[in-house]
Amino acid sequence: MKLLTHNHLRSNVRTATTGYPLIITPTEIRVTDTEYNDKFVKHVMQNVNWPVLVQAASQCGITTLPPTIPPNLTSDTSFLQALHHVLVNVNVVSGVLKCPDTGREFSIRDGICDFMLEEEECENVKI
Repeated sequence: MKLLTHNHLRSNVRTATTGYPLIITPTEIRVTDTEYNDKFVKHVMQNVNWPVLVQAASQCGITTLPPTIPPNLTSDTSFLQALHHVLVNVNVVSGVLKCPDTGREFSIRDGICDFMLEEEECENVKI
């Protein structure tokens, strides 16, 4: 699971108020090397919840992101390359995502999150 993906995930457990952001407890992280794409990073930045990304990166052991994005950094190529690395190259291979509201845990195996809910966790269950 890439940190870019994590930035958009939330828990849909019926008792969760927001279910966002999910807390990452990684047991295995793999860093890959993908080609930097300037247009992609600039476009994606518009949809990234920055405080959530900083928190997720920190939970994965990355503490180099600034707490806020200073205006001049959006045109700084070295910053954009570092952001690309965090968003795309850092992969949580295994671990757990935890709902901040309910404490419900969702496992991550082989980079895939299991969000399957039990019937009693669903809102409109019909038996």
